[in-house]
Amino acid sequence: MTPPARLTPVPTEIVDAFRAVSPTLEDFARQHDLLIERYRRGKAAWELRFARRAGGEAIVTISYRERTGHVLDISVTWWVDDREGQTRRLRSEKVGVYDRRAAPAELRQRLEAGLAMIDRWTAADLGPPHGPFKAWNEHSEGTPLPLR
Repeated sequence: MTPPARLTPVPTEIVDAFRAVSPTLEDFARQHDLLIERYRRGKAAWELRFARRAGGEAIVTISYRERTGHVLDISVTWWVDDREGQTRRLRSEKVGVYDRRAAPAELRQRLEAGLAMIDRWTAADLGPPHGPFKAWNEHSEGTPLPLR
């Protein structure tokens, strides 16, 4: 078996950008029982993940915008896998942007709006099945996601 490829270190400016907002993100995740995954698969983003009572998994993604640096994009995604059919149905929306020079309360408002958006979605809001996905990746730590 081939060992997994090493991910390149996260650039300092990205770490610094998230360090500035980490208290807000960590508090929000704790308050809503969300699992934080920092820089998953080497991405310049933090993901706040959870399992939905309606089925599937969802994430609120906070992404570093490379060109500006002071702006973070916030988006939400919900997906439901059909492992037998090897397909996935999903819905994804951009919530907005957060300028790191603004008050942390603005970031919290966007995060709340993102969770509210996910909570409103039903199975009818999911897109058509995509796939087939022959090899499914389980959650990296093997830890069950918090249910919301």
